[in-house]
Amino acid sequence: MEKSLRVLAVGALMGVGPWAVAAVDLPSRADLPYTPDSPLTTDSPITRNSPSNIDFYTADQFTYDDNLYRLPSSTDVTTVAGPLATREDSFNSISLGGDGRWFSDNQVFGLNFRADENRYTHNDSLNNISGKGNLEWDWRLATQWSGQAGVSYFRGLANFASTGYYARDVVQREDYFGTVRYQLGPHWSVYGGVIGADTQQTAVPEQLYDYHSNAGNAGIEFATSSSNTIALDYRYTDATFPQDFVANGTLFSSDYREDTARLLVKYVFSAATELDASAGYLKRDYPVSNFATYSGDIWQVALKWQPTDNLQWVVSGWRQLTAYVEAQSDYFVSNGGSIASVWAASDTLALSLAVSKENHDYIDSSPSAVTFVSRFDRVTTGQARLAYSPTAYLNFKLTFRYNKAESNQAQFQYNDGVAAASVTYMIRP
Repeated sequence: MEKSLRVLAVGALMGVGPWAVAAVDLPSRADLPYTPDSPLTTDSPITRNSPSNIDFYTADQFTYDDNLYRLPSSTDVTTVAGPLATREDSFNSISLGGDGRWFSDNQVFGLNFRADENRYTHNDSLNNISGKGNLEWDWRLATQWSGQAGVSYFRGLANFASTGYYARDVVQREDYFGTVRYQLGPHWSVYGGVIGADTQQTAVPEQLYDYHSNAGNAGIEFATSSSNTIALDYRYTDATFPQDFVANGTLFSSDYREDTARLLVKYVFSAATELDASAGYLKRDYPVSNFATYSGDIWQVALKWQPTDNLQWVVSGWRQLTAYVEAQSDYFVSNGGSIASVWAASDTLALSLAVSKENHDYIDSSPSAVTFVSRFDRVTTGQARLAYSPTAYLNFKLTFRYNKAESNQAQFQYNDGVAAASVTYMIRP
């Protein structure tokens, strides 16, 4: 769907769907639930209508957080995080990064990276270096074969609400993937992919969440037109955790095997409206512990509506089995919805708004459910962002995000407000 370049994609400005917990740019906190779907998709088109380029940038962001450790209002922060800890704090993040793409007749190479130095005003024991990067190769052979291969990296301070560990814990994640697609004819294609993932945490008590997985998928797709597709997809995942966790004096292994079958649909109703949806069934077994299994339906739907060149709306709903990146064995069923909008008021000014609400029902095999017998959270998030770009080289952003977490376990209840102001300067050789 071709639209004016003035419209900024909602997903780029705001977190929407089950990953909408943190949309402030700098990756100094690992607040995002991890869902391993995206790197395995193989239907991203190869486009070569842009010249090769590489841009560098430097950025500075100041962030204020009124509940840094994500604690209930009744909890004294010094009793859990140390005598020098403060509930409210601010931190400054200085960033360097780059983004480049190189095109040829049959392939595209893409590279993006950033590194952030994060320094806290009061809780300086949390000072850390964070960052992320992606390297991707997009290829095509003749007219029938195409695919992608790449690696990605993330490093950031673990989210205290996910781990309950109130000291510096830096989580690192690496993903590596490869996909291939074969075009059987004008309408039918088959595809497959493999992905590996590793997660490590620096805090020794939290290394029970260290994680390694291998996964693969295969599917067949029917295209009714260049924009409308329907696909049937199968996915297999094998995940291992080097350490067992201890609950009530008993060791539990979180190693699991998972099978997922899904139906995926993409449909463009008009130049302004499109639908992206999937639905399926997931079955997970824990062969080592043999104390819990999980099976159930999963689905996700996003409806995009762009009534004008300057305005876009996205309404999303989902039911997914997922976990936060720094608590990989603590899986929960996320069931919720979100609505987000981006309005490009002019060529230089854009406003984005988003609201999401989701329930987190922790499955029987999760450490939370084993430790507390049951855990059920309800998370509400709202965010507003104003972006101003007076030139192609300079960008200013003001962001405010509010989180409210309710839970049947009192220690996981909290309210949190985060405000951030940033400036980014582009360097284009």
